[in-house]
Amino acid sequence: MARLGVGITYSSAIEELLHEAPELFDVLELEPQTFWTCRLDGPQRFSLPRDMLEHLSRLPGRKLIHSVGTPVGGTVAPDPEQLGLLGEMVDVFGCPWVSDHLSYNQTPGFATGFFLPPRQTPAGVRAVISSIRVLQDAVGVPVAVETGVNYLRPRPDELPDGAFVAEVVDTSGCGLLLDMHNVFTNAVNGRQPVDEFLDAIPLDRVWELHLAGGMEFDGFWLDAHSGAIPDALFAVCESLVPRLPHLAAIVFEIFPSFVPLAGLDVVRAQVERLRALWDLRVPAPPAPGPVSIVPRARTAGGMDAVAPQVWEDALGALVIGHPHRGPAVEGLADDPGVRLMASLVREFRASMIVGVLRLTSRLLMLALGSGAFRVILDDFWKATPPQMYASLEAEAFAAYLEALDLGVPHLVEVLRFERATAATLTDGQPRVVEFGCEPLPLLRALAVGRLPEKPPRGGRFEIELTPDVVADATGLDPGEIERPFPYH
Repeated sequence: MARLGVGITYSSAIEELLHEAPELFDVLELEPQTFWTCRLDGPQRFSLPRDMLEHLSRLPGRKLIHSVGTPVGGTVAPDPEQLGLLGEMVDVFGCPWVSDHLSYNQTPGFATGFFLPPRQTPAGVRAVISSIRVLQDAVGVPVAVETGVNYLRPRPDELPDGAFVAEVVDTSGCGLLLDMHNVFTNAVNGRQPVDEFLDAIPLDRVWELHLAGGMEFDGFWLDAHSGAIPDALFAVCESLVPRLPHLAAIVFEIFPSFVPLAGLDVVRAQVERLRALWDLRVPAPPAPGPVSIVPRARTAGGMDAVAPQVWEDALGALVIGHPHRGPAVEGLADDPGVRLMASLVREFRASMIVGVLRLTSRLLMLALGSGAFRVILDDFWKATPPQMYASLEAEAFAAYLEALDLGVPHLVEVLRFERATAATLTDGQPRVVEFGCEPLPLLRALAVGRLPEKPPRGGRFEIELTPDVVADATGLDPGEIERPFPYH
């Protein structure tokens, strides 16, 4: 495995730093789904804008593909349409491997909108291996699985975290993306100590390290990708890196929304710190030989009593707040981690709706009150599973609002306007939106968080929307519209 070096997960929020100090970035890790446009229906739901592909190609550093939409931790195989675009991006950038998460975000009946921990049993291992095969066959390069975060309490009917990861990697022959902040988070939250986890996994299969910052929330440490790497975690990695003979890349992760809060100087300092960590690696040994995929039997009494699909359905339904009609999983509903993840999913969904339907959300809060708006959101979440993209979540909420017929003055027109703006930013096509009142006083008032001082003049008015006009008028951009569901 070629040694690539140190880098960062790309977002437009760090673009200024890429141009100021390109020498810092040997690697840019691309989360491909964040660049795709997505439609509710049609023969091709996902597409990759050519101008974005060209832009990414011009940025510094070797490119790695870290998928956030085709996880391999569940019984639902990766989405075939996404796999096609993944393979295309791998070919364009000449990626040496593709990584995705040892988690799941899809059941046969609904999406969870959040990466959830898989069933850590021998049957769960077999399901993961099947998904890894599908992913690797599609992309044509080796696959590395990322160690996940798990906010649930340890269970007596599951393999310990390290043993589960070891079973997956040893049996499948895949590589390992060792997300040390996830390992650190799990340890802080009481799952498995970091040293025990590292002693259990095959360190010679680690190709890549992820490091990030987190925060405390509701009694948990969150894998929030929110800023500086904790000093205690960095100290662990100083001892760990010399033990990783095939380490090829170290990547710093920070969510775009936290970049303005942390500041580019902090981001730069973290990448420089990782370059010092990179210097601790050992001389590269010969590349490991191929590992055949041969399932191995385990003696683990009772571990397969709860099938992986039963686990996925139950945990997924609990987290998104939907009724679960299948077999119950003992103790799961009372786990504090379920309540935490359910809370995070609700907040993420709210941020996606308010981010795309800004004026509609403000109108509802001004006309009905913030408490009533929250009741509407709660009812929507109970009725509708999460969507993968902000544009799809907002469109689903818009359809839900239309069916409610709330009778709020101008709601229909404002909602129509914002749906059209999102669609225009997604596909680049101009649109004409009709209003039954003078639109500019209404929209300008909502933009600053108030209702118009006097009723807008009635009549028939039209606004022609183009991508440039939309961006100038609303402050939205395609990246915000196409933002995937926060997955951690």
